[in-house]
Amino acid sequence: MPITPQDIAHLRQINLIAYLENLGHQPAPGQHKPHHALYHSPLRKDRNPSFSVSFVNGAWLWYDFAQPDHHGDIIDFVQAYFHLEFKEAVERLLRSGNAPAPQKTAPATPSPQSETERALHARKLYHHAKANMTAHREEELRAYFEMYRLPYYAHLGAVWLPLGELNLPYIAFPLPSPNVHFMQGLMCRALRDTPDDYRRRFRGNRSPWIMRRRDAPILITESIMDCLSSDVLFGPVFTLCALNGLPKPESVWPFLERLKPKIIYLALDNDLPSDDPKIKKGPELQRELVDLLSTKGIHTMDVQVHHQAGVKDLHRLWLQQPTRISGYHLSRSGIHHPAQSTS
Repeated sequence: MPITPQDIAHLRQINLIAYLENLGHQPAPGQHKPHHALYHSPLRKDRNPSFSVSFVNGAWLWYDFAQPDHHGDIIDFVQAYFHLEFKEAVERLLRSGNAPAPQKTAPATPSPQSETERALHARKLYHHAKANMTAHREEELRAYFEMYRLPYYAHLGAVWLPLGELNLPYIAFPLPSPNVHFMQGLMCRALRDTPDDYRRRFRGNRSPWIMRRRDAPILITESIMDCLSSDVLFGPVFTLCALNGLPKPESVWPFLERLKPKIIYLALDNDLPSDDPKIKKGPELQRELVDLLSTKGIHTMDVQVHHQAGVKDLHRLWLQQPTRISGYHLSRSGIHHPAQSTS
């Protein structure tokens, strides 16, 4: 029989949780919600639950975390489970009694919309995570920094935070700092091996990450890891600022203005230009920051040591050449941009 687009749309509405139950597969204990469930994989043997089912953008989808290229809708699942071709899988699902009837599924609870709501949501997540820190979780955070050969600073306020319907563990950095009165969001990095799409998460509002050292010059990088790498490369001599993917360079200025810097060192990524004109890479962002900060009356310096070593960023420089770089060499090798007169 011919297969129509309406047939495909119809099948994608079938509740995969109910379908798996019909096949004799139950969610892992405590891992079942109306729009999501986590299973031991029905497609292979596993020790820990590694197969997720979720209702996303109006369709039921599955994902195999041990095999990142294994994912799809109910048709893909039936093909893999019963070793069928596409047409055979569709016909099997369309035959009466082979699958639960499609049901309208209510959307998940919407995320907070306003900046204030998002900030409050992030603070709530942070305080809950902080209250639930254990010695084991603290040790996992320390091991994360050791793995990247970086210093661990307890005063950064990083916490162990489970996120998403899978409760994947992340290290969460408060943004811009742990100060409850100013905290705007959380930048989260996966603590364990996960698919690329799950490695980084934000909660709350995007903002730079800042670790202030009184009266110190500011060093700006793209990531927290690069900032912490500067401490082992150059010594703890800078106030550190990571952009964390801020879409526009001017977004960082309100945060920098409070610090009243006299000189700012810029060490953004040594990237090649993007094929997408909408995406700005490190060198372009750095030029825009130089222009912005110069007009604000601030002397800036392009850090060149990672460019000269042929690596992307300061963290890769530290991993490749784990030796201290003097302030004299850092300044001498950089490109200085005097402040423009603001009078």
